Amino acid sequence: MDLLNHLEELAAEATWPDQEPTQEELSRWGKLFGYSASEALDIIARNRADINRPKLTDKVWNLVKAEKEDEGYDRETYEHQVQLWSRTPHHQRDSTEREDKSSYIFKLGGLFRDTGSLQRTLGISGQVQRGYGEEGDADFASVDGAAKRAIESWFAAQSPTIPRPTFIRVSHAPKDLSEISSHPTLGIDSSLPQHRMPNINHVFAPAQMEYPVWYFFYGTLMDHGTVQKCLSLPHPPGLIPASIMGGVLRTWGHKYKALVDGPADARVDGFAYRVESSEQEGCLRHRETEAYEVVRCRISMSSDEIQGLTFRFAKHHLLDVD
Repeated sequence: MDLLNHLEELAAEATWPDQEPTQEELSRWGKLFGYSASEALDIIARNRADINRPKLTDKVWNLVKAEKEDEGYDRETYEHQVQLWSRTPHHQRDSTEREDKSSYIFKLGGLFRDTGSLQRTLGISGQVQRGYGEEGDADFASVDGAAKRAIESWFAAQSPTIPRPTFIRVSHAPKDLSEISSHPTLGIDSSLPQHRMPNINHVFAPAQMEYPVWYFFYGTLMDHGTVQKCLSLPHPPGLIPASIMGGVLRTWGHKYKALVDGPADARVDGFAYRVESSEQEGCLRHRETEAYEVVRCRISMSSDEIQGLTFRFAKHHLLDVD
């Protein structure tokens, strides 16, 4: 009897109920993969009918469940994502991941006249930026690479007479500060156990959206006029002499300074500056471009030490040969 029960359980796990996907399920597949409703319906039906398709074990799903549900997946859609990854060559997968981290802007108008209509139709959030278009002042939406693909897929399923948006890629220094480890930190391998969360109440600083936040400047950002112009300040900025440890300066393009990881006792001198808002930070990240990335560091100013951020060079293949 126990064996029969076990076989029944296995059969239940191998098949899905014979029912149409709900609208919520179709919407989830559309948001995650850019499928139209008919495409999602067909793929879901084929997936559920294929009892031999690769499936996640309970152990694996329980390990990633909380993280993936926060990203919008359920178990079925994440299994599909894993299947897609397994079929994608590494170089194409890397290209997609790079695109997802990039930012794009497009002019709002037509079907998507504001970010509210974008949210209602595709479940995509975007930041609005005021700018100047061909016909004067205009609003532009800023989205990431995954949202760009979803929008393009949605338009591809519509009538060809509907005007498509034109996406412009924006190059800025990526910023992705972990909440559960010190990653990324200058001069530290944050994957090591000693750099992970020591207890559930520990807070790694600075946080992703923490403002004001101190930045360490080196290279051209040590020039008061450069910072004043970048941030559109009415007066020269209050740059404070400072230093950081764990990094070394190299060059790229035979003229630009590049901060890279170094020995723990390696010191770099520069200036510290308090960035007041995400808008100011955005100007700095845009200036530095994706050749750099925002990382945590410890900034020393005279007798004071604080947790702050700096720009670490990210394109090691472009470094000049010493």
